Amino acid sequence: MQIISLEGVSKIYPMPFGEVVALNNVSLTIEEGDFIAIMGPSGSGKSTLLNMVGSLDVPTEGKLYINGVDVGTLSDDELTDLRRDTIGFIFQQFNLIPLLTVRENVEYPYILKYRKRDTAGRCDELLKCMGLTENLSHHKPNELSGGQQQRVAIARALVNDPKILLCDEPTGNLDSKTGTQVMELLKNLNGKGKTIIMVTHDTQIAEYAKRTITIADGEIQ
Repeated sequence: MQIISLEGVSKIYPMPFGEVVALNNVSLTIEEGDFIAIMGPSGSGKSTLLNMVGSLDVPTEGKLYINGVDVGTLSDDELTDLRRDTIGFIFQQFNLIPLLTVRENVEYPYILKYRKRDTAGRCDELLKCMGLTENLSHHKPNELSGGQQQRVAIARALVNDPKILLCDEPTGNLDSKTGTQVMELLKNLNGKGKTIIMVTHDTQIAEYAKRTITIADGEIQ
């Protein structure tokens, strides 16, 4: 079943010195349960493609369907709901909220969706699945190692049970051993049915994916 489809998608940014074509007539289909690695040189369009799939941006030309919905027909509020309910984001910089505890960071998207605290223990269960103890759940992010922070970020991305996980250089700030542990977690999640789309520059990390897409000058090679 198709979960993401790009049909002739282009993204063009108007600049004072002329137009910049970040994506050029890209067509791509991603099936539910797939694990895609996106590779390419700096400035090739990797991040633009990831932002597009994450509905953080909309095409200048072409069509983008996520979970069967044409994102071009959605209002800003509907795009926000789509991101909140369907997509989980995992970033290289972790992007945890420094003033919140580990558990509060994981719970935050849950509160945004359900307008209430998690009383069913989902946050605690996710943290446990990520190998984080109850004691660590009361710590602030800056009291954790990089690998622990990335595990928190993965738990946060999973709290609303999204169908799609978008990972932007998820091991970029980690040593090789910790990076391998994080990738094994992602591989396990993919095995349970999560669709994963990952930007990486590391060929060894890309080997975890089922399929690798190379992009250059805004075009899939």
